[in-house]
Amino acid sequence: MKLLLISLLVLGRVTLAFEKPFIPLNWTTLAACAVDDATRILAGDVTTVSPTNTPAECVSSCAAAGFGYAGVEFGNECHCGTGFDEALVAAPPDGCNMACAGDETLACGGPWGIQVYTFPALRPGAWTYLGCTVDTGAAPAFVDAALQEPFASTLDAVNQCLQACARGGFAFAGVEDAGNCQCSGAGVAAGAAAAAEAECDSLCPLPGDAGFEFCGGVDRLAVYKLTG
Repeated sequence: MKLLLISLLVLGRVTLAFEKPFIPLNWTTLAACAVDDATRILAGDVTTVSPTNTPAECVSSCAAAGFGYAGVEFGNECHCGTGFDEALVAAPPDGCNMACAGDETLACGGPWGIQVYTFPALRPGAWTYLGCTVDTGAAPAFVDAALQEPFASTLDAVNQCLQACARGGFAFAGVEDAGNCQCSGAGVAAGAAAAAEAECDSLCPLPGDAGFEFCGGVDRLAVYKLTG
């Protein structure tokens, strides 16, 4: 038994038992452990190496800097981002088995293994869904639409769009045909026509195995309003 245990330790196949981390500011876990790479899966990745790194410290620092996504990796790395450049791929069970530099009872990712957290922009009291609206070149849905640059990935697209609009100081956001994010300060145009909800049927993937969400449709804008 002792020889077997030593062999497993040498091979690096022992999964340490870590405590569940505290995640502050009402943030949530998007990925318990995802595969990262040299190009980084978080869009606009800003990496900080901290000797006191923990998930809570990383989330707090990313939030203070205005980012909506955070990730811990390699024990002492904190990654802040604005969305995703790649789809999240689950890492092996032992992919996030490095202790946090700031608290050895907690896990902080591993070599190319990242734990990802996000600010839930769709939380109750913050954004309200207003419905599916017709949006064409001749009849735009928003009065003063500010079209955002296409996201590198449509993963978690509604959340990415709401956070992008909130960072820009806009009170309205809209997602169209799974790849278009619009922001507006004035909101829906007076003459904009409502569309049936079934017409906002384009799908965007959610993180992990959570499935898909509706992300507007062809010439159909799913409209949200910041309410809190």
